[in-house]
Amino acid sequence: MSNGNHGGEAAQQRRGLMVFLALAVLTVVEYIVAVSLSSTPLLVTLLALAAGAKCWAITVYFMHVSRLWRGEEVH
Repeated sequence: MSNGNHGGEAAQQRRGLMVFLALAVLTVVEYIVAVSLSSTPLLVTLLALAAGAKCWAITVYFMHVSRLWRGEEVH
C-alpha cells in the first residue's frame, strides 16, 4: 500500500547523503590540515572549527535536535 510520501523520503535520503559527503570532505580537510601545518595555535584553531562544523551537522541532521523546539507532531 502506498502512502504517497515517496518524494519526501527521497529528499531525506538525498539530504542524508549530502551530509555524509560533507562530513567525509571535512574529515579529509582535517587530515590535510593536521599533516601540513606545524603551527600549533593555527592547527588547533582550524581543527576545532572543522570539528565544530561536523558536530553541528551530526546534531542537526542525524539526531534531529531541532524537533525539541517544535510542537507535537501529528501521526
